[in-house]
Amino acid sequence: MIQNQRQGNEKSADTIIVGGGVFGLWAARHAIKRGERVLVLDKRRIGDGASGGFLGALMPHMPDFWEPKKQMQFDALSAMPKAILGLEEDTGIDCGYRRCGRLMPLTHEKMPDNAKRRIQGAKLYWVDGKGAHIYEMSYLPPNFRDTIAEGWLNEAIAPFGATYDTLSARINPRAYLHALATYVRSSDHGLGEIRECVQVTSFNEKQNSVSVLLTSGETLSAGRLVIANGWEAYDLLRGAEAKVGDQLITGRGVKGQALLLDFEHNDDRPILYDNGSYVVPHANNKIAIGSTSVNDWMPLGLGRLDEEWATESFAGDVVRGDPMAGKLIEASIGSFDHQDMDFYEYAMKLCPSIKNAPISERWANIRPRNTVRDMKTGKIGTEPIFGLLDGSNRVEVKVSGFKISLGIGHSLFA
Repeated sequence: MIQNQRQGNEKSADTIIVGGGVFGLWAARHAIKRGERVLVLDKRRIGDGASGGFLGALMPHMPDFWEPKKQMQFDALSAMPKAILGLEEDTGIDCGYRRCGRLMPLTHEKMPDNAKRRIQGAKLYWVDGKGAHIYEMSYLPPNFRDTIAEGWLNEAIAPFGATYDTLSARINPRAYLHALATYVRSSDHGLGEIRECVQVTSFNEKQNSVSVLLTSGETLSAGRLVIANGWEAYDLLRGAEAKVGDQLITGRGVKGQALLLDFEHNDDRPILYDNGSYVVPHANNKIAIGSTSVNDWMPLGLGRLDEEWATESFAGDVVRGDPMAGKLIEASIGSFDHQDMDFYEYAMKLCPSIKNAPISERWANIRPRNTVRDMKTGKIGTEPIFGLLDGSNRVEVKVSGFKISLGIGHSLFA
């Protein structure tokens, strides 16, 4: 697939993609569908990053105070069943997708009024292209008898009832990534290649091509470059003073943790969510519990964390020249903090029936969180950044979408 372009170690492809997570692999799938030759470069192994956990909650933003970001996510979630079905048909791999719905308890007296506003918002905005109401949010009164919440959501934690929506879904992230990677590598089309354990340190756009430099000293070139390597994209882009829509791209790496439980069930229950804790039923008698959001996760002494450049200590010159610092950071990325278990304790209160379920696996990794300031309001948002870099015809950025990336990746490249 990748051909030698000239003497030496430079090679060519139509598209080079940095990052093998859900954004990068969907970029590859769409490019291959267009007939392009694609090379995906991942610093680690496929599934070793933020996309490779097991929580898999695909939950919409609240349908009140509607805005373009919420519409974008709604459109993506609505289109997801078709996108997943096509991927499963192309690969024969079950991605574990189910539109399971979501329950959220109303824990204090002001919340029923908020719920009424959101229920009305769902009627107005959760509609198809013809304006037909296709998903709903409804109110469940306390006690939950003869409802989907009975025996699942703790009545004592929801004294004012609960809301239930039919739009939320779940997916098995690891099966999902496996299916995407399988498609890219498929010999049926012969257009895709994935190279793992390969780190890109910089890129350079020329008139007719764009090249990337690897830590090995190798240079690769292509007609187009897609930067989709999660939180580490911020450091790669920082060197280029990169902007999209005249906004400087900034962000931080935020550490998340989750647990996987063994619990026998019929896979007919909804997601539970409240106060930052998720209870996500999966197939094969698994329940995923999450999650945390920790900003100050880096080893002490390796740099500062602030709103502008949370990652400059990670791959900056100091760390690049200090192998020990790099090893400390790599160890910290996947290390589970057993003292940071408040999310699990609260999940047990949400759903007492799983309280004694054994923990079968623990997961930790770093998620990207954009810190781009809105030019009008000055507010820092977490919206995904996607599009060509300002002044570029060949370099695209697809990064972040804090906590919603699994549910929008397929829609950013269509």
